[in-house]
Amino acid sequence: MNIFLKKTEDRSKPNRRDFLLRTGCASMGLTSLVNTIAQYKLVGSAAAQSAGEDYKALVCVFLNGGGDSNNFLIPAGSTAARTDYNAGRGVLNIPDTQFDYSPAANNGYFDGTTNNNTSAVTTRIAPLNAGQFEPLNRPNYTQSNFALHPGAYPLKTLFDSQDLAFVANIGTLVGTQTITRANFNTLPASTKPPQLFSHSDQQVQWQSSLPDKPFSQGWGGRIAEIVAGMNSGDLGVSVSIAGANSFQIGLTEQPYFMNTSGAVSSLTGFSGGTPSTAYGSALRNTALNPHYLGGTTPANKYTPLAGINGLTAGDPLSATNYQNSSAGYRLRALEQILAASHDSLFDETYVGVPQSARNTEGLVGNALAQSATPNPTLDVHWTNWFPGGFGQTDLSNQLKVVARMIAGRSVLSNKRQIFFVQIGGWDTHTSQIPNPTAQNQGQYNLINNLSRSIKAFSDAMKAIGMWDKVMMFTASDFNRTFTPNKSDQTGGSDHAWGGHSIIAGGAVKGGRIYGQFPDLTVNGGIDASGNRGRWIPTTAVDQKASLIGKWFGLTDAQVNQVFPNLTRFQPDLSTATLDARNLNMIDFAV
Repeated sequence: MNIFLKKTEDRSKPNRRDFLLRTGCASMGLTSLVNTIAQYKLVGSAAAQSAGEDYKALVCVFLNGGGDSNNFLIPAGSTAARTDYNAGRGVLNIPDTQFDYSPAANNGYFDGTTNNNTSAVTTRIAPLNAGQFEPLNRPNYTQSNFALHPGAYPLKTLFDSQDLAFVANIGTLVGTQTITRANFNTLPASTKPPQLFSHSDQQVQWQSSLPDKPFSQGWGGRIAEIVAGMNSGDLGVSVSIAGANSFQIGLTEQPYFMNTSGAVSSLTGFSGGTPSTAYGSALRNTALNPHYLGGTTPANKYTPLAGINGLTAGDPLSATNYQNSSAGYRLRALEQILAASHDSLFDETYVGVPQSARNTEGLVGNALAQSATPNPTLDVHWTNWFPGGFGQTDLSNQLKVVARMIAGRSVLSNKRQIFFVQIGGWDTHTSQIPNPTAQNQGQYNLINNLSRSIKAFSDAMKAIGMWDKVMMFTASDFNRTFTPNKSDQTGGSDHAWGGHSIIAGGAVKGGRIYGQFPDLTVNGGIDASGNRGRWIPTTAVDQKASLIGKWFGLTDAQVNQVFPNLTRFQPDLSTATLDARNLNMIDFAV
């Protein structure tokens, strides 16, 4: 069965929920079924819906540890913003000359023919909404002159093709009172996010969108509970390829955990057949799952309670989905035990765990089989963006699993899916830029990996015609201090607040910067306090997340249910309101 899988820990990663999940499940003596204990509500609604009809998927890419987005979206040229950037970044400065460069060997880019073209490229961008994102008190501050980090060329191509946009200076906010540098130290604690610069607290607040309330659900989990009725399969709405997270936690909807290879463990002792399949020696049709609930058996399932044809028949199991073999009889006996009803509510709930595990494992396995490796339609895009010398990464493999799940959506019978992936290592207190041009070191390596992974995923979705049905977005604990903590190459950045995030997909009005770019004046402007450059966010997490929820199918009333603090930041999601705040980033008709 699917074992609870957790990514390798780094010191910035929270582990309290992991501890509770692991110890709670261990105490029930169901270690092999830990994944399904957290997901009692895996059965979708009874409404029969086609999986490919009206399908939409959210993909949250979490930058674990607090990504320094000051060096992701960078002022360029000769502007006031670039002057402030040069003055404040110190050893973390990315020189303007590095935005135009020729990639090093084994770090080239796909040009439509070769996957390692080292010809000259540029990461300079020209936002289509020039002037709309300037700081309110400095209207010509950036002059729309920007570049992305030199490691982000693949994202630059998505920006240019209007498939990707940036949301500037976004972060956790309570919203009961406007926060400024002048009042930051005197405002009551209740008006500011608690534990503002704490990794674990800010991760939870980003993923819940409710910093002023004790954690109970993530905003992805709250959305999942609303849209769950649109799904008719046994797999829940949420799937994590990166272990436990707060984003997907709901009261009734819980995430299903997978690993980076996409492997799904089935019951042992029943594999075989030609070609070999998980239940090839026990089942006649391995694409079907057992139906335990009685009544009419759905077309995609079989009943373990089907009777035998008599002791004298040549094949007593001919009227069932079980093979006339030792494996067939053993699996039939096991699944008949699981199908038995119990007077005790505890017994009934207890047996529901392996029932759910068997169905979910079979369903996911069949979905992945639709794009089994090697799969030229999908695999080629990761080969394109990861030259042999670069190699696949943990994040790229996570996103490949997501792509395979979307490619196999017809088996899942789900109209809505929410995926969670993450990349760690962003807690760059030291050696953030040990060598400004080394693609395999420090933040350059992180951004290079992130950019290639997102571009490969985007190309794969376009190849199967699903890019318009996918909304991908990044999130992180927080931004990092604008000023470095040391003056040599061992220097890094510390915990800060507002930063830039990405939103991408066919419905995104790309090639633009949304929200307000921050005034980069250290020890002034919107620097929260002191002289480190901790920007007070000008856009709340709720504002971006609510738009994603609306695109996903939530009504305005449901949006307010999921994001009860939204009206503290803006009155509604009307076009006029979004335009006034430079947040009109999604075409809801797509």
